Amino acid sequence: MLVHGGDDIVAVAGLAEKQLSIISLTDGTTARPVDGEVESVAIAGRLLAVTGTETKIISRETGETVWQPDAPDWADSDNSNPPIPIIAFNSSGDSFAIGGKGEEMIDQYSIDTGEITSTLSGAPPRLRWLGFSPGDGYLLAITPNTGAVTVWRAGETEPHLPDVFGSMDYTAAAFHPDGEHCAMGMWSGYLGIHRLSDGANVETRAAHNSGLNALGFTPDGNFLLSGGDDGKLLVWEVLA
Repeated sequence: MLVHGGDDIVAVAGLAEKQLSIISLTDGTTARPVDGEVESVAIAGRLLAVTGTETKIISRETGETVWQPDAPDWADSDNSNPPIPIIAFNSSGDSFAIGGKGEEMIDQYSIDTGEITSTLSGAPPRLRWLGFSPGDGYLLAITPNTGAVTVWRAGETEPHLPDVFGSMDYTAAAFHPDGEHCAMGMWSGYLGIHRLSDGANVETRAAHNSGLNALGFTPDGNFLLSGGDDGKLLVWEVLA
């Protein structure tokens, strides 16, 4: 797991030893802000959200907990395979969404008040990926195992175009900087770029020989990077 913080820091945690390290790209120093295993990380400015042994949001400056759920049901010790929630910050960092709690909903919270501001229905009970588009026009979730994609439009609580985005076999996603397009990768190694407003597939490519598991646009949106189980890292020019 590798998450760029946007201010010359990266958050890193391994697949085997799931200990979180925050690495400064400026001077190379490393910090361990939380104890226990970490399954997912999100960063918004000076805020750090982690899920795993604990689910919480902390201040990277003080280490103090900003938000933490009360006695979460998904952490029941009697469950041998409890769901692992995922937290995603919106682009302005004043709100966050949490899903994958074993319930078919995603709750969105205010950072300032810690209160739920909206609840989105039709969500997968477990999540592989969760993220807001630039500008927060859309929220997208990917289901583990099946690879089903669910999209919500800002201001709506029901899934957006479920007949289009309810399809399966997806493993990775990345939003274009324009906030209106999204690249999605598949177990088959194919990738497609979709227009989120109407679900149109504007481009499809056979990218990798096996599962595609990582995607990212360059900041200008002109190129798309893809990584797959075939060990290749590819760069694609994005068609206008």
